[in-house]
Amino acid sequence: MSYGLTPYDKKHYRDSKRRRRQAAKAEKIGRILPFSTARRHLVIITIVAVLVVGAAVGGYFAYRAFTDMTESDSVQQNNQEKSGELLRVVNSSNPLPDDYQPELKSLGNFKVNTLAVDNLKNFCNKARESGLNINLVSAYISFEEQEMLYNEKLTEFVTNPEYTEVRAQAAVQKIVPKGGCSEAQTGLLVGFEISDEKTRAFIERECIYFGFIQRYPKDKEDVTKMSENKMLYRYVGVENAGKMRSFNMSLEEYSEYVAIQNAESVDVQTE
Repeated sequence: MSYGLTPYDKKHYRDSKRRRRQAAKAEKIGRILPFSTARRHLVIITIVAVLVVGAAVGGYFAYRAFTDMTESDSVQQNNQEKSGELLRVVNSSNPLPDDYQPELKSLGNFKVNTLAVDNLKNFCNKARESGLNINLVSAYISFEEQEMLYNEKLTEFVTNPEYTEVRAQAAVQKIVPKGGCSEAQTGLLVGFEISDEKTRAFIERECIYFGFIQRYPKDKEDVTKMSENKMLYRYVGVENAGKMRSFNMSLEEYSEYVAIQNAESVDVQTE
């Protein structure tokens, strides 16, 4: 009995029944049925979009990593340059280069190295809070000014019959270095007015907390080759100043110590 179905209807019914059986079987075994063309295109577009986004994100992070590394190297190099300047020893055996010119900033009537100026201001402010006034009497000096001071002092000694010219030169260089041989030319060496014992004690005690050390103390004359000068203080940075006091080292001794430490560190890294 055909129930009025045409041959076409019967074929369509059989095809539909077969597809349902295939779908049921595919669902049972976890098989994915073929996508339609539209769905296939959508999947391809989605995959391509994910790959593009992934590549963009990966490229961004790679760029950031490279930038951070470059910035880190730049900061490290800058810190090394600052450290080298702060621990620079200047004397007749280690004169400044002919083209040396520090970065300076005005502080009242004086010029001071930009590395030291902020801490110097803070040091003076701390003194005022303690009821004291710290006044500068010297700071940056040019090559020409330093050479003039040296020649004036040399003339004074040469006119003294107790000194030969050679002895006069040796004596003067312990007090006033030649041009190019003075740390005053770095702008990191400053002279404080020591008006009374209370001011002297404050400067001597508190200086390291602002990165300064007494440059030419009495007990280091054999190392610095300079006569004691209670007025002259050198900016070396807070960390360096603290260590130098703890180790009881002059700038000459400490800079040599740091150089040895750095050399040993490099040797360990290359092993």
